[in-house]
Amino acid sequence: MKYLTGFDRRQATLFPTCIDDLIPEDAEVRVIDLFVDALPLKDLGFLEKAPVEEGRPMYHPADLFKLYVYGYLNRIRTSRLLARECQRNIELLWLLKGLQPCFRTIAGFRSENPQLFRNAFTHFVRQLNRKGLTGKTLVALDSSKFRAVNSKKNNFNQKKIDRQLEYIDTKIQSYIEELNAGDLDEAQQEAVGEKLKKQKAQRRKYKRIEKQLAATGQDQVSTTDPDARSMILHGSVIEVAYNVQTVADSANKLVLEYEVTNQNDRKALLPMAQKTKSICDTEAVAVLADKGYHNGEQLAACQREDIYTYVAYQEVPRSNPVPTPEFYGERFRYNPKKDQYVCPQGYILKTTGQWYNKKYEKSVTRVKHYKTTACNNCEVRHLCTRNPNGRVIERSVHAEAVERNNRRVRENSSVYTLRQQIIEHIFGTIKRQWGYDHILLKGLRKNEGEFGLIYLIYNFRRVINILGLPKLKKWLRKLLFSIFTDRALRNCWQQLNYPGCRFGPINAQVA
Repeated sequence: MKYLTGFDRRQATLFPTCIDDLIPEDAEVRVIDLFVDALPLKDLGFLEKAPVEEGRPMYHPADLFKLYVYGYLNRIRTSRLLARECQRNIELLWLLKGLQPCFRTIAGFRSENPQLFRNAFTHFVRQLNRKGLTGKTLVALDSSKFRAVNSKKNNFNQKKIDRQLEYIDTKIQSYIEELNAGDLDEAQQEAVGEKLKKQKAQRRKYKRIEKQLAATGQDQVSTTDPDARSMILHGSVIEVAYNVQTVADSANKLVLEYEVTNQNDRKALLPMAQKTKSICDTEAVAVLADKGYHNGEQLAACQREDIYTYVAYQEVPRSNPVPTPEFYGERFRYNPKKDQYVCPQGYILKTTGQWYNKKYEKSVTRVKHYKTTACNNCEVRHLCTRNPNGRVIERSVHAEAVERNNRRVRENSSVYTLRQQIIEHIFGTIKRQWGYDHILLKGLRKNEGEFGLIYLIYNFRRVINILGLPKLKKWLRKLLFSIFTDRALRNCWQQLNYPGCRFGPINAQVA
């Protein structure tokens, strides 16, 4: 039986093979080439650094951007791996026309130009809006933690510092007692002296970190990446990470907006919803979010901005002294006209109208207290409260907005159940399937840029699946043609110096 055999590597060919013939017409790398060429690179800030006349020529930003788009799309993320692929990957040899930048050049482009990736993501989302691929009325908001370039050993809070200082002081005291005892020979004294010196150096180190922590005014400090924070990833697993807020649309599950933060979700609802309205160019939007975003202040602000929230409400905390479920707070009916509550027994709880400041962590909320003197003689008081002064109902200044949100969730449960379908699979794809569960750069600004690239690639992959390669290539050629047309018109108007030119400053003087 014969076997299939390849060609003779040493045999010369009369007509050399063109590298373009080795790349199929339906290859994704051709779409990447079209996609980057269709971007208005100058408007996005890619061409701000002009090439120098002397010395070694610089790489064109478009070529380095194509390299990153190809790499992230094919799960090749680090600069060293990308540099290696430039030497052996025939698709990259075609895409970059044989250019082989070193890993330092590749890494520097990503590290020094985070805003470029952010701009490219925003521009692509706007193009998807114009194409009609995004839903503008219903979106889902969620966040996910991504491990930072900072180990838990290099993250400190005051409790951890105190514990380490206590241990060091104990060791120092024991070494001093050993030296003072005089029972050691010269070699042993020298060994103990070295240990003592090492512990004193460690003590100075932790004292410096303590001063740094006090200077920042934060509850923790990270020494490798100062912007990273210790967070709960899931369950009891704690890592030093970043929290990435993400908004996706309900039509095709495309990422519309994102923000890299080192905070929890409590105050992220309003800013993310406002950014979504802006990028979608819409007057109103409905936002689905889980209970981590349930914040009265945020819900009230969203209501004023025509943002209709469907945020899962927190269960009423049962730590307060209410003995039986029949007298939980939701069983008390509120009368907005009279500004008073009616308890399950029919007694009326009134307020003096005075506002009190209630603190929750670093935020302060204004609340009113509602009471009744009927508690003194109530037969079921022991079932309602353990407070010796009687039952007190607390109502915040944002209660109306909270109640409207909760009512929307209860009455439209089928709408809220769409949240997981819209947003959860995005994190699953990025973290589980692609393996991007950690970040490579340090600092909020740089990571904002890298996630612009990650979400750009995610949307790009989704559009390939939605439109298919032929339709996507046709659309990109239209965008490329429009760029060239606008550029030609701009040059034409500027040459004619036409007063009505909309592309730039008017130089001509109109008589």
